[in-house]
Amino acid sequence: TPALLEKIESLVKEGAIIVGMPPLKSPSLVNYPECDQKIRSLAKTIWGGFETPANMTERKYGKGKIYWGGNIYQHDSTALFPQYDVTAALLKKMGVNEDFRSSGSIRYTHRTTENEDIYFISNRSNQIVIDTCTFRVEEGTPELWDPVNGETRLLPEYSHQDGLTLIPITLEKDQSFFIVFPKNRKNAKQLSTGIKNFPEVKTIKQIKGEWVVSFDPKWGGPEKIKFDKLEDWSKRPEEGIRYYSGIAVYNKSFDLSEASNFKNNAELYLNLGKVKNLARIRLNGNDLGIIWTSPWRVKITDIIKAKGNQLEIEVVNLWANRLIGDENMPDDGVKDHKWPEWLLKDQPRTSGRYTFTTNRYYKKGMPLRESGLLGPVLIQAEFYSD
Repeated sequence: TPALLEKIESLVKEGAIIVGMPPLKSPSLVNYPECDQKIRSLAKTIWGGFETPANMTERKYGKGKIYWGGNIYQHDSTALFPQYDVTAALLKKMGVNEDFRSSGSIRYTHRTTENEDIYFISNRSNQIVIDTCTFRVEEGTPELWDPVNGETRLLPEYSHQDGLTLIPITLEKDQSFFIVFPKNRKNAKQLSTGIKNFPEVKTIKQIKGEWVVSFDPKWGGPEKIKFDKLEDWSKRPEEGIRYYSGIAVYNKSFDLSEASNFKNNAELYLNLGKVKNLARIRLNGNDLGIIWTSPWRVKITDIIKAKGNQLEIEVVNLWANRLIGDENMPDDGVKDHKWPEWLLKDQPRTSGRYTFTTNRYYKKGMPLRESGLLGPVLIQAEFYSD
């Protein structure tokens, strides 16, 4: 709007910097069309014209500057923001380093409190990312806070350089961490002496073979069935499994003769590989909790035995598959904005449907969602090396 552009002009006169193209019209209809005329007149004064320079150009205006033209928006002149690399290069020229940098597909946010600098970093890809990340923090010993299990620990492997902290980071697919820099604590001594930030992972056993799986017959699944291997429910031939939505329980017995070789110098984990969509794990009668995101693993160091391990995994999927399966049966739902008679009179349903919704969100033949424990289920050892 004209008022906003006048405010921007006053800021530039006092030393602010603009990176971007001149506005051509007001987004508001207040005082139209005079508002657009004012925008063009003031923009021409600030930017010096409307013909976009072939190369990025610096224009001084009062105590401030305007950068525009060239590759600021690459090939999209309608983009809301300039290219990140362009803005970062301009800030570096001014002596301002990037707040965070990585070569991998890591996104971040950063907030500052009285006592800490807190970065949240997230791997948005489905691949493991191993990278050295740069944080605009000058000193302090970084800490890793795991938002999934609540564990916190120091990161011993780091370095300070030119007002930045460089930290080797490993993120599993879809994994995230908080990296915290306490402000009022000096660097811990003898940390950066070769100890790595993240452990080496070695797979010591894959749990293969037959699984006994129990579904809930009330929701159309078989009470008990044997799977020769782990597979997607939606690919099974049985309709009661293919269209099943709810909880299924996987049971398996296995031995781990190698357990005693690792317990003294490593942490042992049960890794479920891939789960759709949530899982609760019980091992040898111990409830190890619910896991709902990658990495799909729990610590089992103090629970695993050399022989006779009893593993139980409850898996729950989404409702979509059951709703799609019910579309193969007669419609006995809401019609003409009226509740069905069987519901009003508390009568048994005869359609064979398991679900009831006031609106039909899915149709017959729509793609089914991946469901179940997909694996591979692994026993892994983690070592911290020097």
